[in-house]
Amino acid sequence: MAGGVKARRLRGLWTMVLAAAGIVLLFLGAHWIRVAELPKQEIVLTAGGCNTPVTILQPPADVQPVGSAILIHGLSANRRLMMYLAEDFAGHGFQSYAMDLPGHGDSEDRFSFARAEGCATAAVEALTQAHAIDPKTTILVGHSMGGTIAIRMADRDPVAATIAISPGPTVAPKRMPTNLLVFSASADLKILKEAAKGLSDLAGGTRTAPDDFAQRRAFELQLLPHSTHTSLLSDRRVAHNSEQWAMRTLFPDISAETIALNLDLATYETFGSGRRRLAGGALGFIGILLIFPLAVSILAKIGGPTSPEVPGLTPRVPLLLIEVAIGAMIGVLLLLVGVPLRFLHLFTGAYLVSLLTVVGLLLLILNFGFALEYASLRPTRLIGAVILGFATFLALGGWLNWQLTDAWLNAPRWMRFAGILPFLWLYFFAEEVVLGPVRSRGARAKRFGVFLLLRLEIFLACTLGYYALASGQVLLVILFVYLAIFSILQRLASDALRARTGAATATALFGAILGAWFIASLFPLT
Repeated sequence: MAGGVKARRLRGLWTMVLAAAGIVLLFLGAHWIRVAELPKQEIVLTAGGCNTPVTILQPPADVQPVGSAILIHGLSANRRLMMYLAEDFAGHGFQSYAMDLPGHGDSEDRFSFARAEGCATAAVEALTQAHAIDPKTTILVGHSMGGTIAIRMADRDPVAATIAISPGPTVAPKRMPTNLLVFSASADLKILKEAAKGLSDLAGGTRTAPDDFAQRRAFELQLLPHSTHTSLLSDRRVAHNSEQWAMRTLFPDISAETIALNLDLATYETFGSGRRRLAGGALGFIGILLIFPLAVSILAKIGGPTSPEVPGLTPRVPLLLIEVAIGAMIGVLLLLVGVPLRFLHLFTGAYLVSLLTVVGLLLLILNFGFALEYASLRPTRLIGAVILGFATFLALGGWLNWQLTDAWLNAPRWMRFAGILPFLWLYFFAEEVVLGPVRSRGARAKRFGVFLLLRLEIFLACTLGYYALASGQVLLVILFVYLAIFSILQRLASDALRARTGAATATALFGAILGAWFIASLFPLT
């Protein structure tokens, strides 16, 4: 008895220490971000029937502007993910424009590939007509789908240079973009590596002599080791080499060595500031996570005494792995016929929610007896889970939205959130049922390992569906890292709640709220 009281006190003290450390990291992160910020302006550019949110970054007051950089993000991304590159360009004298394509970020327009290209083109033309940019000194920078769009824009709106970061496959343009630089990641998808190689073959290989830049026919394909499709956006090599390429385009008579030296000696320490801003964003995010255990403990006490869960009421692990594997493959095969939740109007998001629903239903059917044991509709626990879920995603979403990525829900995304929530609750409840109670450390670690295997099986089914069954859901493969990080954090948070409350139903509701927020904020609106 005394030992249990002592353990609870130590756990409470440790929770308070973590929360205090979280608050310190939160304030430190905010300070680092503020110190590194550049002057910026937020506008909505209306052109071509599109309402395009744009962030404009100005060079520091003591830096003479040399041109403009227009940054176009990739599929399921947003303009905030391009901020590292945008700030680096702005710090070296380029007025930077980062835009949200339709269905992405703050844009409420519906997404399609054709509409994304049309809106990006209309935005560039509108900026040109307003004399905000001069095509002769403008650099287009695109990542993934944005890189493809930037390359295709050469047929209609040629600019001084184009930089395509891991561009997607595309029909060869009628004319090659002037002074084209292409980056390819060492750990990228094969189809994207082939797209980059195809551009190199089309251009006839590397051309980087001063005359090539002067005649607007320079080309280079840079293969970056130790990089992934998404890591390129915050890769110092990409930022530095892109700016050097842009400067060589604008000043072809100056040697590459001199330009590189001038970039390294720039009075505005862009790399240091950009790195500090990214570090500040990460510190604040970690700070919020450290505060979370205290919030869970407070809500658990408000909800009343914990009802101990009966241990052992779970299916055997080998059988469970077989059930999920079969459920995931059945789901992938069924979704080849049609996506039942397509009314959610989320590109790939509707597919993912549909697949999880199929898996969840099968698990509940096969484990109906276990599900009855864990089903509980205790109002105080459910209300606490709702409060904690909304508080968590609003805090994380608000912080991420400030600096790192767009994680805030606009009106159309709130509607998707409401539509996703009940289907995800079904899956997350099934997951809580088959994983069983949170117990001692050893059993808890084993339980977490089983969870990782279950999620991995679902991901592998999606991968098999794309490569072997031509499901077309490549976005799930590209977003694997994001999906994995969210899955781990969501499970850790859910386990913390369930360990303190013993409420599987409420924990599933909490997890569904986080999952609905993540999917509604991540996938493009259609």
